[in-house]
Amino acid sequence: MKKINVGISVFAVNGAQIWSNGINQNLAFLVMLLQHSPQVGKVFLLNGGDLDHMPAEMGLGLLDVSLVKPQDVTFEIDVVIEMGAQLPLEWLRHVRALGAKIVTLFVGHTYADNAEAPMFGGASGQIFNGTPWHEIWTLPHHMKTSGPLLRTVSRVPVHAVPHIWAPLFLQKQIDVVEKDGHRFGYKASRGADRPGWRTAIFEPNISVVKSCFIPMLVCEQAFRLDPRSVSMMMVMNTVQMKEHLTFNRFAINLDLTQQHKATYEPRVSFVDCMAQQKMDAVVSHQWECGLNYLYYDALYGGYPLIHNSEYLKADGIGIYYPDFEASVGGQVLLDAWHQEPEFWDDYKKTGAAYLSKLDPANTDNVDAFVKRLQHLVEGQP
Repeated sequence: MKKINVGISVFAVNGAQIWSNGINQNLAFLVMLLQHSPQVGKVFLLNGGDLDHMPAEMGLGLLDVSLVKPQDVTFEIDVVIEMGAQLPLEWLRHVRALGAKIVTLFVGHTYADNAEAPMFGGASGQIFNGTPWHEIWTLPHHMKTSGPLLRTVSRVPVHAVPHIWAPLFLQKQIDVVEKDGHRFGYKASRGADRPGWRTAIFEPNISVVKSCFIPMLVCEQAFRLDPRSVSMMMVMNTVQMKEHLTFNRFAINLDLTQQHKATYEPRVSFVDCMAQQKMDAVVSHQWECGLNYLYYDALYGGYPLIHNSEYLKADGIGIYYPDFEASVGGQVLLDAWHQEPEFWDDYKKTGAAYLSKLDPANTDNVDAFVKRLQHLVEGQP
């Protein structure tokens, strides 16, 4: 059986780095996954940017993969996966005519991205410009909102592929901060005099899909129920909103703000924040976006993760509260704060077992992607 050569589009531009957005990590993990499959031959990064090399900050030097111009592999490619960059239509039509299969893997919240950008004057993202698809892939947590949209726009089948993750890039950051004398990872306290949690909120605040409003209220409710439970709330990605009257009045209304137990910060990396600021817990909220790298980073460190993801709830992962129920979230945060160290030992083991299922080398994940490739190239069901 002929091995399948795969090209994945990437945006090679100045300033690109692995933490810029989730697409870059997902792209790297997909390369790792394909390299574990004996059915896959060569894997190329198809350069859709204006540099002739990948910036070192992208971290792709850790992977044995070539960055090429699309036209240089025209006659070698079997499957093109548009992911990090949109590729020239003329080239896509050419390789399709030669027999290559064309897929776009949408890893973002396509519905929100496309609806909000024109409404609120945001930057253009994915543009539906006539890409000659054979099929589209997206992630399980986007199938409800984005699957029907993509199916209707593209007129081709839309399939969910696994959300994959590995600690490769996270661990590199951990090694740096620990070398500087900081400790990454949750350390539980015992007894009734345990200190209040320092809670961290990392929502990007560029869409209503993931914003800080509900997590702030979760922390506030826990603090109102028992002021000992929360000693500090750090809210990242809020500097740009601090002087907006709506956000300003919302934040000032909180007891945590009035009692100087809340800070509103710029973007801060997860590892730097948790280790250097000695944070204890992560409070999160999402709207139809229930699988996130933030969750996995927190679980890797054994940190209490207060979340509203039905996906994590189904596997008994983290500390769950439903929907937009901030008051319930406050209660579950308070209950979690009362837990003894033995609970958190089991919690970390459960989290580690869950993370192993996300590994790009996990056979189930490799098989799921290779099945789609074989269906495209060979027509296998």
